[in-house]
Amino acid sequence: MQCPECQGPLISPSGQQGETVCQKCGLVVQRIRTSQTFAQWAPEWFSNWDQDDSDTLREWLTTLRTISCQLNLPNFPYREEAARIIRTKSSQLFRSQRFGKNKREAVAALMHLILKEYNEMRPLKEICETLNLDHHLVYKYAWTMRTIINLNNNFTPRDYLKKYGAKLIPDPTHLQAAEQILTSIQKKISGNPASIAAGALYLVCRNNGTKIGKDEIGRAFHISGRTVYSSQRRICRLIESKGFKPTPDTKETPQMHPPF
Repeated sequence: MQCPECQGPLISPSGQQGETVCQKCGLVVQRIRTSQTFAQWAPEWFSNWDQDDSDTLREWLTTLRTISCQLNLPNFPYREEAARIIRTKSSQLFRSQRFGKNKREAVAALMHLILKEYNEMRPLKEICETLNLDHHLVYKYAWTMRTIINLNNNFTPRDYLKKYGAKLIPDPTHLQAAEQILTSIQKKISGNPASIAAGALYLVCRNNGTKIGKDEIGRAFHISGRTVYSSQRRICRLIESKGFKPTPDTKETPQMHPPF
């Protein structure tokens, strides 16, 4: 089946409850059948538009439909919450020329923030790889957009350590040692929290002789092995400046000074 407007492929991913959407232009070819009996309880569909909506708003909502389908996200709460924000914050979002020229990147950044708001830790790099977008640009948009839509639910390095580190290394002593390092440096280091968590875990693995390389840790945390190594070196320099010098050959968990 093809879209009657642009001849693009039609998709109806799991969770869309029968709604068929064009993957290319976002046209809804087949809508969800709703029961008139329970219409009074039906939620408001912010992603649908009417004749009073501007062309710009329609373009944003069309892009949102396409991206949410490509990411295989359900309508509720993610897509409809994003559509609600687009409508309520339209004056701020549409005013930015950067967002207007790169709507897919802007909407991808918005979806990343919405997922974080609902505690769905889906890495931004994974989202960009799925959508074939430049993750550096999307990251910048997400940073700018966070202040516009007032979403402040940020994950800490320890959150990423618990989510990805536990799957990679089941030994709790390694995770406890990495968490101790993160606690000690939490007010002295900034940057990508996933990179910081991965660097701390890599440092612990090296100190304890665990044969898990930076590339393997990078894949688990959805970052590059080089980023893991760079983060580990930053943490080492920071800890050494405070009097603790980890030795890679030691087989025991290093004793840390009290958090500074």
